[in-house]
Amino acid sequence: MWTNNVGGEARHQQGFSLPEVLIAALLFSVSLLGLLQYHQVLLQGLQRQWQYRQAWSLAHQQLERLAAGSDVDDAMAPGWRRELQPGEADGACRQFTVTITTPLRQQARLSRWYCGDD
Repeated sequence: MWTNNVGGEARHQQGFSLPEVLIAALLFSVSLLGLLQYHQVLLQGLQRQWQYRQAWSLAHQQLERLAAGSDVDDAMAPGWRRELQPGEADGACRQFTVTITTPLRQQARLSRWYCGDD
């Protein structure tokens, strides 16, 4: 942009105009909101994956306790649920199924056969 000075000489002014600054601020805010939403989705996915891995680990621990003859009626964390389903088969063998449900309603189900003195 060119302006006239008091002495009559033309001088070039540098800088951004108000519409340019407003458009840049709008683009920045839209980009930032997109990144924040992406971050939130990533965190939810990581939480879901962590809970799913915890459920498999808990189900395995429950079956190991059954194999050792320990009690499996310990308290679960709030929102978590455990279901133990004993079954009979072939007289000497029994099947136990443990189902762990996470607060996000994911399920991990493991089964194990116990025969004889196992």
